[in-house]
Amino acid sequence: MRASSFRYLVKNGVRNLWNNRMMTIASVGTLIACLLIVGFAVLFSINVDSIVEYMGQQNEIVIFMSLDTPDDYMAVMESDLDAMDGLGEITYVSRDQAFEDYKEKLGDKADILDGMEDDHYLPASFRVKIDAPEDLDVLLTSIRRMDYVDEVQAPTDLAETLVSIRQMVNTLGGVIILALVVVSLVIITNTIRASVFSRRKEINIMKYVGATNTFIRIPFLVEGVLLGIIAAVVAYLAIWGSYSVLLGAMSTESTSWLATITQHIVPFEEFSYQLLGGFLLAGILTGGLGSTFSMRGHLKV
Repeated sequence: MRASSFRYLVKNGVRNLWNNRMMTIASVGTLIACLLIVGFAVLFSINVDSIVEYMGQQNEIVIFMSLDTPDDYMAVMESDLDAMDGLGEITYVSRDQAFEDYKEKLGDKADILDGMEDDHYLPASFRVKIDAPEDLDVLLTSIRRMDYVDEVQAPTDLAETLVSIRQMVNTLGGVIILALVVVSLVIITNTIRASVFSRRKEINIMKYVGATNTFIRIPFLVEGVLLGIIAAVVAYLAIWGSYSVLLGAMSTESTSWLATITQHIVPFEEFSYQLLGGFLLAGILTGGLGSTFSMRGHLKV
C-alpha cells in the first residue's frame, strides 16, 4: 500500500470520528467509565497495601536479655539484629534506663524503689520495629536462638491479622480488576459493533467496488485506536484530578489518625507514568481489537 493511500485512510478514520460523533461519544464514554473503575480499584489496592504495611511497621518485638549478659555483647547483639532482613528501627534499653522508666510509670509510688538502683531484676532489652509482618515467625525463631536472649515478646496475633488483610485486599483487588477488564472488552466490542453495523451499507458498497479487506479495516482500526487514546487520556486526567482533590481534602482534616493515614497514602507521582501507560495500552488494545472483531462479519460479501 502506498504512503499516500495510507494517509488517506488514516484521515478518513479521523474524519469518521466526527461524522459518527454520537457513536464516538458513546464508545469513549463507555471506555472512560471502565478505565475509571479499573483505575480506582488499582489505587485502592495500592494504598490499602501501603497503609497495612505502615501499621505493621508500628508494631515491635521486645527482646529481653539475660541478667548476666556482658555489657560488651550488647553492641554485638544490636549489630546482628541490624543485619537481619525484615527488621526496622532498633532501640536499645539498658538496665539503668529500664529501671528509670519503671520508676516513672510508678509515679508517686516510685520511692519504694529507693536504694535498688544497683540491685534490681529489670533486664536490658531491645525494641525492634517490624518491617515484614509476614516473616515474623521466622524472625522470632532466629532471635530466640541468639546468645543471652531470655524472652521475646511479639504481637503475633496482630501480625497475622495484618498479613491476612494484605492478602485479602490484593486477591480481591486482582479479581475485581480482571473482571472489569473482561467486562470493559465486552462492552467496548459491542459498542463498536453497533457503530460498524450502522455503516454496514458503506462497507458493502466498498466491497462491491473492489476494495480489499485491509483497505476497509484501516479507517475503522484508526477510529478504534483513537477512541482508546482519547478515553485513556481523559480517564487519566480525571483520576489525577480526583486523587489530588481527595488528598487535599484529607490533609486539611485535623483528626490525628486521618492525618497519619494521609501521610502514608502513595503519592500520585509514584505511579502516574505506569497508570498512564497502562491506560493507553488498555485503550489502544481494546479499541483496536474491538474494531477488528466487530467488523469481521461485515467483510463477507
